[in-house]
Parts: sequence; structure tokens; C-alpha cells
Amino acid sequence: MEKSLKQVQQKLTFILTDLPLRKLEQAADYAEYLKSREEWDATMELMNDPAMSKDIEEGIAQSSRGEGRSRREIKQNL
Repeated sequence: MEKSLKQVQQKLTFILTDLPLRKLEQAADYAEYLKSREEWDATMELMNDPAMSKDIEEGIAQSSRGEGRSRREIKQNL
């Protein structure tokens, strides 16, 4: 049986409520690690995509040549 997000959040709340501060800090650090690891894995997946790598390289080359639009210009068009 798969648990729902709410069930998992409730379980975490129950567990974390009784932890001493030191252990709570460790749990927070581990949660932060898990989040950053997930973000890093997603970044690596994109970087290993040949089409994405080509687009990034082209963007860097355009920037080096002074081509492209400024952040301010792009923001105005949103």
C-alpha cells in the first residue's frame, strides 16, 4: 500500500516532535542533503543530454560574442 504525501508528512511531524534539538538539526541537515542531491541529479541528467549540452555551449558562445539579450530586456517582455 502506497502512502500519501499527507500520511508521510504526519509521520515525520510525529517523529520530529519528540527529537532533541541536536537530532532535529541532524534530520534537517539530512533533508537538506536529500533535496540538494535530487537537484544535482536533475542537473546531471540535463547536462548528459546531448541536445541540452549543445544549447548551453551555443549560449556561452553567443554570450562571448556579445550576442543575445540582457536579463532586463527579457524581463520587460514577460
